Amino acid sequence: MGIIFARKKNLLRELIKYIVTLSLCLFIITVLYFILNTIAINVGFFQPANYHEREAEKLIPMLETARKITPDMIPDTMSYALLDKDTKQKIAGTIKDKDLQLVKNKIEKKPYVNYKQKGYLIIERRDEYCVLQYSLRAEFSSPLLRKYLPNYELTSICILIILLIFAIAMITTYFANKLRKNFETLSLITRNIKEQNLQFTPTFTHIKEFDDVINSLIEMRDALQSSLEAQWRLEKNKKEQIGSLAHDIKIPITIIKGNAELLSLSAQDEEQAEYTRYIISAGIQIEQYIYQLIHLSKMEDSLTVHFEKEAIATLTETLQEDIIAYKGNKTIDIMFTIEHLLDEAMIDWQLLHRAFMNILTNAVDYTPEGGTVSVHAECDSEFFSFVVKDTGIGFSEAALKKATELFYMDDKSRHSKGHYGMGLTFAKSAVNLHNGELTLGNTEEGGGEVRVTIPLV
Repeated sequence: MGIIFARKKNLLRELIKYIVTLSLCLFIITVLYFILNTIAINVGFFQPANYHEREAEKLIPMLETARKITPDMIPDTMSYALLDKDTKQKIAGTIKDKDLQLVKNKIEKKPYVNYKQKGYLIIERRDEYCVLQYSLRAEFSSPLLRKYLPNYELTSICILIILLIFAIAMITTYFANKLRKNFETLSLITRNIKEQNLQFTPTFTHIKEFDDVINSLIEMRDALQSSLEAQWRLEKNKKEQIGSLAHDIKIPITIIKGNAELLSLSAQDEEQAEYTRYIISAGIQIEQYIYQLIHLSKMEDSLTVHFEKEAIATLTETLQEDIIAYKGNKTIDIMFTIEHLLDEAMIDWQLLHRAFMNILTNAVDYTPEGGTVSVHAECDSEFFSFVVKDTGIGFSEAALKKATELFYMDDKSRHSKGHYGMGLTFAKSAVNLHNGELTLGNTEEGGGEVRVTIPLV
């Protein structure tokens, strides 16, 4: 009954394991990120934020003593400007005027001015001030990388975020797949129970919550199996009793019918002869009922299929002739549509003929005068399709579910004298023996529809 002796986990433990694993992984990635940044600084892969300020300070002695400052003295990573010492007006340089405004206001207070990640170094000369503008952000050492990725800090943060997201996705996917396998185990068990495949061997997950559900499903399976076995025994016993009762009834009915036939041979007046005919007719009808009961009680045990190469086209032609003969003088139209029927297929000709005749006679009986029964028979590369539609009042909701069950007759829709609720039951059994499928439905106009599909392979 699903007893597990191995050590069990639980969902809370798995959740904590997921959180700890994820946190540890994110921490390791962050630490490695900073270590790699440190290594990159040491090998000169990128320059720190104060790199250009230090480079500008190295230029102070040269720029203070130079006779004239020219653009070639300034590195390409910096901009410069020369300001008149008295008017503080720009004499030359590449710094924009709006950037110089802040410098002009603080030119006498300090040599360093910082604003919006830009630094300004003010170098006092004899008649002028030289202002160097440089970046206070970390940058790549490579000019090419600086051109396309000017903001190293934003780029590195984006890389870190991408790595963290990737790690989260990978770890989450790993743990989700582990849980998904457990859910697939539950799904497999429920699917087996639904399809009444009760001889399966369950696989446990070793997670307490899942295994509790599996144990409950196994208990449900065992209870269902016991119920089905009890139902099977009950049905078998019922059919045996029906068969025995039918045989017991057959003897007195045979006596009654035989004596009635003897009476019919003796001298009788018209009224006596009519009563005798009533007895004989009733006896014949009761014999038919008994024959149906006897056949029904043996049907599941004795009904077998014998596959031989037969022509489906010939089967359909025979059905067409037989159903036209069956309808007799009833004024209904029977229309057959035949497409691509095979000359050879492995079928049980007699079994299918009887099954299809049950379906066709059922449709004829339930079609009112002036109605139509349409039949469509077709073969493709894999299946033989046989569809019968009528213009009767169709199947009720209850009949759509139970019409193929034994002795079912729907008095509300498709019931007529002489039907015992066994025709569709036999047809379904015969189709199942051919590994086919029989389905019931209603047409858009409201009539009944029976669809049979039989695999040809």
